[in-house]
Amino acid sequence: KQWYQRRVRGLVAFTFVFCFKMKGILFVVLVALLNVVCCKDPAGDWLGYAQATSTGQRITYIEAYWVVPDDPKENGAFFSPWFGIETSDNLNLLQPVNPWSANSWSIYNEYFQWKPEYNYNSDAHGVQAGDVVYGNITYIVEKNSYRLYHSSLNDTWGVFTEIPIQKASSGEFKNYTIAYFVFEKVYKCKQYPPNNQVTFYDIKIEYDGAPVKPTWTTGYKSNVCNCRA
Repeated sequence: KQWYQRRVRGLVAFTFVFCFKMKGILFVVLVALLNVVCCKDPAGDWLGYAQATSTGQRITYIEAYWVVPDDPKENGAFFSPWFGIETSDNLNLLQPVNPWSANSWSIYNEYFQWKPEYNYNSDAHGVQAGDVVYGNITYIVEKNSYRLYHSSLNDTWGVFTEIPIQKASSGEFKNYTIAYFVFEKVYKCKQYPPNNQVTFYDIKIEYDGAPVKPTWTTGYKSNVCNCRA
């Protein structure tokens, strides 16, 4: 168990918000993601998502806070809000995730690659609706790897995960240039949080070690519950 001391680095902070409409009522939502069976990302059962892509610069740091959503009124679903970064070929994804798994919330770090297909999950920790959770992803220059950190700010639990950067078919190391915030997995509307809301805030991102305000685009893959960025 480890505790993250929040750093003050002069980074540019912002809040990223999505909206979707359910039964004619507009709700504010910030969207996050998990991975599904496809050939590359964005995957087929992403609902609303936001994406920022650098013009070749490496994403060297990203962090975000969010509040665990309300418990769904109907159990049995598996979905997750999360953020992450991905290689420029859309095949290698690093993500601090916050899934609802049938009847409870948890947090852990996840690494997923499409080719060859491989998935790794760190140790997980149970959290409750209303808890504040935090995640960051940091590029480790001397190891040419990324270190993910995910924690609950309501207790002292946290987990670090280090993932080496993979090589492309050319033999060169891949470049992580894409940042995502997504809400993923298709279920019935009543199986999602009843307050229809999850907001990521104090988001900070660096390209090649410098704070940036990237340009975000929004979209969706599955038109479920009219979830939109």
